Amino acid sequence: MISRISRHLRLHGVKINRSWVWVVVSVAVIVAQADPALARRTRTRNHHHHRIARHHAGPVFVPWRLAVPPQSPPEGPYAAALLIDADSGRVLFSKDPTDPRPPASMVKMMTALLAFEALERGDVHLSDPVTIGLAASRTGGSGVMLKYGERLPFEDLLKAMLVASANGASVAIADALAGSQLAMIARMNQRAHELGMTETTYRTVNGLPPTRGKGLPDMTSANDLAILARKLLEHRDVFRYSSQPFVPIRGGTVMLRNTNHLVGHMDGADGLKTGYFYRAGFNLTSTASRDGLRLIAVALGCPTLQSRFLVSQQLLEWGFAHYSKLKVVEAGQPISVDVKVANGARESVTPVAAGTLSYLVRNDEKQDLHVSFQLPTVVAAPIAKDQELGEIIVRDQQKVLDVIPAVSPVDVGSGASRTLNP
Repeated sequence: MISRISRHLRLHGVKINRSWVWVVVSVAVIVAQADPALARRTRTRNHHHHRIARHHAGPVFVPWRLAVPPQSPPEGPYAAALLIDADSGRVLFSKDPTDPRPPASMVKMMTALLAFEALERGDVHLSDPVTIGLAASRTGGSGVMLKYGERLPFEDLLKAMLVASANGASVAIADALAGSQLAMIARMNQRAHELGMTETTYRTVNGLPPTRGKGLPDMTSANDLAILARKLLEHRDVFRYSSQPFVPIRGGTVMLRNTNHLVGHMDGADGLKTGYFYRAGFNLTSTASRDGLRLIAVALGCPTLQSRFLVSQQLLEWGFAHYSKLKVVEAGQPISVDVKVANGARESVTPVAAGTLSYLVRNDEKQDLHVSFQLPTVVAAPIAKDQELGEIIVRDQQKVLDVIPAVSPVDVGSGASRTLNP
C-alpha cells in the first residue's frame, strides 16, 4: 500500500523525504440538516435558501514522527525562517528574520489579537450576533459562504478566521470591532507600532493580495510575526480554536478543517496560522509545547504547501531535541533559610518564592546555575501574607539571570514582646 502511494506521489512530482512521509487523505465533511423544513427548502430552486458551508481546503498532508530528530535546523526550502522560545523570546535559529515579506493570511493574527483584546476588555462578547455586511459577503479567497444580512455569533467568525482562514470573517470582525476595514487597519498598524514590529505595514484585515496587482500587499517579517505570535498566545483562549483539527460553526451544522496540518498530527502542535498567495509563497507561523517548553516557528516563502509543514516540523523538532526548560525556582517553593520575627505571634517564618523561574538550556552545554538569597535576619511583626521579605537571586557563571521576591506565606500578627538575638 505504502509503495503504491509513493509511486503515485512521484508520478505527480512530489518528492519523498526519508524523514517525512506524506499521506494524502481526502476528507469529506458530511453536514446533516436537523431541521426537516430547512432540508425541504434547500431542495427547491429558491435562491434565498439557507446556505450550508462545506469547507474544502485541499488534501491533508499528514507528517509522521521523525525517526531521528534533526541534527541541525533545515537549510530550506524557504525565504526566511525563525525559531524562538515563546516564554523568553530567545532566538534559537534564524535566517533573514528581518527581511520584509508578504505574510498573506497570517495578517489575521493581528486581527485576532485585537479581537481577543476587545473580548478581554468586554467591548464585545463571544455570543454577540454580528450582522454580515456586503463587503464581508463578497470577499474572495478562503471563506465560509457568508450571506449578506445574516447574523452569526462573534465566536463563529473568530473560529472561521483563525482555523479555516476565512477572509470574509475577517472583514466581518473588522466591521464589528472598528466600524470599517479602514478603521481596523489603522488600529492594526498602531498595535504593531506599540509591539515594536518595525518591518510591518498592514493594508488589509485578511492578507489578500492587491486586486490585479494594483497597490502593495501587507508586509512584515519573520521577526515581527514571532513578536505578534508571542503576544497573541498570552490569550490562552486562542488554543480553544487553534489546537483543534476541526471546529464547529452555525450551531454544529458545519465543521471547518484547520488549515494548519501540523495540528492533530505532530506531538504538541497547537497553533497557529497559515498564509498563502502566489507572490508570498506558502507561509506558516506554528507553535508547539512539550515538557514545559513552548516554541514558536516562522517559515516564509516556502515553494509548496507540504514544504511549509516540513520546514516548520523540522524547526520545532530540532528545537525540542536540542533545548530543554529547566525549572530553577517554582512559585510557592519554600527557601532553605528562616527569618526570625520580632514581637510576633510566632518566632520565625520561612519565606517562599513569589514566582517561577524556568531557564532555557541547550542540552549539549553544561549549565552551572547558582541560587542565593538576600534576606534580613530579623523582621518585626506584624507581617502580611505575600509581604516581600527579601530576594532570590539566580545567576550563571557570567551574569545574574533573574531576581525573584521572597515573600511571607502567611500573616504573622503581633505577639508578646521579646528580644531576639540576630
